[in-house]
Amino acid sequence: MIDKVESLSAELPRALNCLLLPLAGGQLLLPVNILLEVIVMQNPTPVPDAPAGYLGELSWRKQRLPLLAFEAIQGQQIPQSGSDCRIVVLNSGRQDKQCFFALIAQGAPRLVEVTPEELVDKKTKCAPGELMHVTLSGEAAVIPDLNKLAADFLKYF
Repeated sequence: MIDKVESLSAELPRALNCLLLPLAGGQLLLPVNILLEVIVMQNPTPVPDAPAGYLGELSWRKQRLPLLAFEAIQGQQIPQSGSDCRIVVLNSGRQDKQCFFALIAQGAPRLVEVTPEELVDKKTKCAPGELMHVTLSGEAAVIPDLNKLAADFLKYF
């Protein structure tokens, strides 16, 4: 049995490629495999009676996408769009169906390699849309709850 466990652990990757997505006053840590594209900032088409954080819909590759502002989901103000703002198109990561949405980033995402030794759970209470607060090599980041975001916002789409 020990041999099976050791052989299984030897096959697991030592590091995971992730993205640090800059936000106003923080950053998100996302698995790189959910990133579909980074596009230039554009104005969304407003959606009536949308909840805070749902900015509207975008046209992307002949599809409509919901555009979210993560800061507003957390109860903060929607940041001003500067020249360095980007829209990050993501796959929701849901296993039951393929759903895409977009987040506003306050700059270009940065590729990082994450190992278990350098990722520390900060044991902080999570706000809406957050799964965990972490420190990665001394940098604070939030791991978003992508399943909850998809469930909460894609129903308006």
